[in-house]
Amino acid sequence: MAKLSTSSSSTTTSDAKALFQTLRSAYSATPTNLKIIDLYVIFAILTALIQVVYMALVGSFPFNSFLSGVLSCVGTAVLAGKEVPPYFFV
Repeated sequence: MAKLSTSSSSTTTSDAKALFQTLRSAYSATPTNLKIIDLYVIFAILTALIQVVYMALVGSFPFNSFLSGVLSCVGTAVLAGKEVPPYFFV
């Protein structure tokens, strides 16, 4: 198995630092309204994941309740991300 050379790993490290710097500057330029929508979408997805983990640990006796809970969380996240007005991107 070939090892990475030091120049290759330092290039990878500098590329990663440049990527994080670019993402940080882009996120700081993002309007507050979009950040709030992002937080709401993350909350909806985390709620769906918590429901899936709970179902995996406890069981899925009322499967229709589990299905409706997860699908409503995912649907809410999709619609919240889809319905962003174009003037938020100015």
